[in-house]
Amino acid sequence: MKKAIITGGSSGLGHEIVLKLLEKSVKVINLSRTPSKLDVINIKTNLNKDEDIIKAINTIKKNHQDIDLLILNSGMMRRRFISETTLNEVNEQFAVNVTGAIKLVESLINLIKKNKGDIVIIGSTSSFKTAPEHSIYSSAKHALLSYIESLQLELKKEDVRIIGFHPGGFKSKFHIKAKSDLKQEDLMDPQYLAQLIITALELPRNMQISKIIVDRKKHT
Repeated sequence: MKKAIITGGSSGLGHEIVLKLLEKSVKVINLSRTPSKLDVINIKTNLNKDEDIIKAINTIKKNHQDIDLLILNSGMMRRRFISETTLNEVNEQFAVNVTGAIKLVESLINLIKKNKGDIVIIGSTSSFKTAPEHSIYSSAKHALLSYIESLQLELKKEDVRIIGFHPGGFKSKFHIKAKSDLKQEDLMDPQYLAQLIITALELPRNMQISKIIVDRKKHT
């Protein structure tokens, strides 16, 4: 790992991943609406806006052709019962959770292939199961899972590893903004999730952990 692009690196799991990368002396470029306060290069990017994505892609291709790690971490959820979600909210959730990631991969995959790098895509346990008020979020994460598996299939002969990482609920502003019923003290600590990702990346290149599912253990 020499230079990484990460989406949503300014808070939550993204922030912890950036901390771990910086400890490894990896140069980090963060794409997010809110800049990271860590020692990274920030490119202001709203994944809900194609013009932002295009500008970010052009900047990366111009100034950061040596990237060998792409981490698609951004995610958001709006809890709504069926029929309550507005059209804009549907578009926003799919843009942030899946289509923004797809657009970045499709545009940057040739750089990753050239540099024999890795792609880590953060899904969710909601990729495999859903709950009330999670219909749009779970649908987006399930679509993301399908894209991860397609990448793994099409790139299996390339020296590129595709890691699908699917955590359950962890401490972040994500659940607060979503007005989740889960208490922060009951959620997982993202620093351990970040360490797990780094461990997977540091394995020999002939080892690809294709799917990591981390369930939140509920105490009785």
